[in-house]
Amino acid sequence: MLCGLTALALSACGTTSKPVAGTPGIAKLPGTRGKVDNPRTAHSNRISCIANAKLPVTSVGATDLRIGSAPGDPRVHFEPTPGMAQGAQISASAQGAEVIGSALLYPGQAPGSELKKIEDCLAEGVTG
Repeated sequence: MLCGLTALALSACGTTSKPVAGTPGIAKLPGTRGKVDNPRTAHSNRISCIANAKLPVTSVGATDLRIGSAPGDPRVHFEPTPGMAQGAQISASAQGAEVIGSALLYPGQAPGSELKKIEDCLAEGVTG
């Protein structure tokens, strides 16, 4: 019993109040460790790569890219891990998508030359 109370008392010694998720400037507060990586720019800046290939690219939400603006233009969705992207493709929830690392590329009606540029940009920083 005494051991249990001692352990409880010691475990409470290091607690501090944590800032609420979404707090402005949270990355600069003491006691916080980093930030969530943006999958579009974390390993290489895929957005600038696609833009440098002279393709119009727009960020959509926190995990998607739209390349072009027509309904049949390519789009990209990023899963948290490459394994989750493969799982989505296998389970048919990402039907028609090509897996490149954690990215799911939906080619739409883009020509092969355009898709090659997009694939090369998405493959930057991908291992294995």
